[in-house]
Amino acid sequence: MRPAELRLGDLAIEGWSLAGDETWFRIHPPGLAFDTGRGATQLAGARDVFLSHGHLDHALGLPYVLSQRSLHQNAGTRVFCPAEIAEPLAALAAAAERLERARYRFEIVPLAAGARVEVGRDLEVEAFATDHVVPSLGYHLVRRKRRLAAGLAGLSGHELVALRERGVATAEVVEELWLSYCGDTGPRVFELAPALFRSRILMLECTFLGEAQRGGGDRYKHLHIEDIERQAERFENDAIVLHHLSRRHRPEELRAEIERRLPALAPRIHLLLQGAP
Repeated sequence: MRPAELRLGDLAIEGWSLAGDETWFRIHPPGLAFDTGRGATQLAGARDVFLSHGHLDHALGLPYVLSQRSLHQNAGTRVFCPAEIAEPLAALAAAAERLERARYRFEIVPLAAGARVEVGRDLEVEAFATDHVVPSLGYHLVRRKRRLAAGLAGLSGHELVALRERGVATAEVVEELWLSYCGDTGPRVFELAPALFRSRILMLECTFLGEAQRGGGDRYKHLHIEDIERQAERFENDAIVLHHLSRRHRPEELRAEIERRLPALAPRIHLLLQGAP
């Protein structure tokens, strides 16, 4: 089955997500991976892998990705993860190496909330705290942009050149949250990482729907659509990408709930779910 693909302006997302089965995404640019699912071949091109947590539907595919990159592409991999799971991840990769009688080329880099990693020209990833039953992180893709310094709008090219010759800085660098990926999380993420409401593209899980599953989000630290509905007025994002739907529900049920509960947000909401084109 081909993964879903979604293009939002100058950024593209491929991958899919089904709760308890697998979740993986590849973000272009810069081509990095958020989670590895059970090991998608599309991730073999990702130099940088960011794992949100250690549950196997998100992390089991890591040894396969390392194997593909090391054995077939002769390429190294940087694996970023919550600091608490770095040691067991290394043991998982080492066990796979013994099985294959091979050596993978990789580095596991433990992160804490607030840590930043450069992933491309003018691109960084910043980790943030999420709300799950195991150690977990979300990730902001931060884009730096250069623009004319404040107060200089309307000046001619000659005037700007003259300022620069006098040592005056005519440009400034600003940062944009280009994309935010929350991984698996309960509703406390909205308190822990309020910046996600202003990210240009927000990738947010939506696992549960309906009255019968209302308590599931609290118990398993996942989002029910009612949790999203409670925050509806806060979302400033250009696009919201929902993923990680429980297999108890069908994609068309989620679409119907979006139209019913989130009519103002519905035009900005996209789905990246297994089985949902």
